[in-house]
Amino acid sequence: MANCAHVSKLVLRLAQIIFALIAFAAAASLNQNWPSPDTSILSAVRFMVFTGVLAFLLAIFYAIVCCVEGLKRTFSGLVEVLINGLWVIFWMAAAASFAAYQPCKYKDFDARFTRCDVFITAQAFAWLSWLLWIASLAISIIEMRRGEGFSGGSKRYPMGTAPAIV
Repeated sequence: MANCAHVSKLVLRLAQIIFALIAFAAAASLNQNWPSPDTSILSAVRFMVFTGVLAFLLAIFYAIVCCVEGLKRTFSGLVEVLINGLWVIFWMAAAASFAAYQPCKYKDFDARFTRCDVFITAQAFAWLSWLLWIASLAISIIEMRRGEGFSGGSKRYPMGTAPAIV
């Protein structure tokens, strides 16, 4: 039976799936038909596609893990904390690399670059994905400290409240 924490975790993973899909689809669109002669941002675009595709796949995987008890014991805890922490860093790097690109900023708007709407969409959803992965990281740290999942330790009960052994 799924409790409230598992339902909220599943909803969080579904939001990560949708946001990663939008971010990497927008970045892939930019990678496909790059309109500007300036190719300095292409490595950031490709990193955004990499981050988005793998985040999409990981979020699908962890949405499944959330529902299957046997997988939850193996892929939760320290493993989930490490993956979430890594993807927090990846999303921040991908979003920041897009934020640093000058032709799509209002004060430096370059009329030759006509795909700013797609560029800004990818950047916005990258930042939103970053926030969602921070929330996943916080939840996975809390669960690990509670003793759930691989290397999370044993369940700790307050004195006198341990379940009875029958």
